[in-house]
This record gives sequence, structure tokens and C-alpha cells, in this order.
Amino acid sequence: MKGAHLAILVALSFTALSSAAVAQTDGAEVYKRCTGCHKSTGVGVPGYSPPLAGHMPNIEEMPGGRIYLIQVLLHGLKGEIRVDGQRFDAGMPAFDDLGDGEAAAVLNLALKNWGNDRLLPKDHKTIAPEEVRIQRENKLTAEQVYTMREKLGLK
Repeated sequence: MKGAHLAILVALSFTALSSAAVAQTDGAEVYKRCTGCHKSTGVGVPGYSPPLAGHMPNIEEMPGGRIYLIQVLLHGLKGEIRVDGQRFDAGMPAFDDLGDGEAAAVLNLALKNWGNDRLLPKDHKTIAPEEVRIQRENKLTAEQVYTMREKLGLK
């Protein structure tokens, strides 16, 4: 009987820890840092910061696009870009202070909100913290990330 109680306590402890981990990686909470530029609806600011809505899934499904999105978040982006014919030149600051789980959570939130979920392929897999950790090891500058953008064929 004591063994069963111990097993239940252990299971409850793991559940509590898992819930705490999920709370720590709440993409909506992390995204609050992004709303000044990308707005709560992901539409961005014309001429300043590009929309995430209707745009991120197109990048994510490109070969190398998933890595690029992670790199933009971690290392920033410096250089003029165009999205749907509109020019944006604010640049993106590096958010290298985010933990791997936080970075994955906010990227997944942006990929699945504002109608983006309808643009993702059916076999889409969420970005895992491990993918962020691996990309974090590539110490890039915002200018180098911009070069990645060009290599993807994005303007």
C-alpha cells in the first residue's frame, strides 16, 4: 500500500513539474515582448516591422526556413526586407536572452496564430527547444542572418 502511495506522489510531482515547465514556456507570455513591433495581432507596423500573420508559415516551409526563423529570433536581423511588396527597415533585435523553451514557444505561437495555422502543412511539427539549442550554438550577427535571408531567396 505504501508503494502505491509513493508511486502516486511521484506521478503527481512529475505532473506538477511538467505544468510548471509549460507555464515557464508560455508563448503568449513571451510574445508580449514582441507586441511593440509586431502588434498583438501579428500584423506588424507598415514600413517599420513586418507582419508575422500570413508570412511566417511561408518561410518555415522553405528549405532552411525553419532554421532561419530560429536564427532571426536568437540573433536578430539587420537590413531592409520586403514582405508582400512592402519595405521594412527597422531591423530585429536579438532575443538571445530567451531560454530554449521560451524561444520555441514564441516561435510556435507565431506559427499557429492569426490564421497562420491554416497555412502550415498538415505534417507540420512544432519547433522543439532542442532545435533552438542547436541553432544557438551558431553565433551569428544580425548581418549574417540577413545573408541567410538572401540565400533563401527572400528579399
